Amino acid sequence: MAQANSSATAAGSTVSDEDRAIAQRMMSGAGRLTPETARQKCLSETRAARPGEIVVCAPDEEKYRAQSTSQEDPLSDQALNDGRLTPPDVAGKGIFKGKATATFGKVEQPYIIDLSAIPEAPAGSDADKVAKGEMRAH
Repeated sequence: MAQANSSATAAGSTVSDEDRAIAQRMMSGAGRLTPETARQKCLSETRAARPGEIVVCAPDEEKYRAQSTSQEDPLSDQALNDGRLTPPDVAGKGIFKGKATATFGKVEQPYIIDLSAIPEAPAGSDADKVAKGEMRAH
């Protein structure tokens, strides 16, 4: 009779021996019932850190994120019809693919002048006066 009274709760329901054992382990603080792998991993990384190195432990939220249609297939109708204006793909289909529609010939080669080969201006000449700032160039 004492056994039946000890297994009854205030609400009148019975508690199994397994539940009682779990509750006693939880109340005793002897350890956790669920593995805490993230904390253990963080602690091991912290211990393995070099002096002066900072270890930041945070849950990885990306593993719970599902990719959207636009990320899986960026060229799908659902990805392109999102209400935003998108620039044209100049490397893909369109006017920039294939041969050019108009050509303008070739660019002429620039003249190369070796200024060290030009002789100095004769003394008293207009070029000499312009070089000295005595006369304005026309």
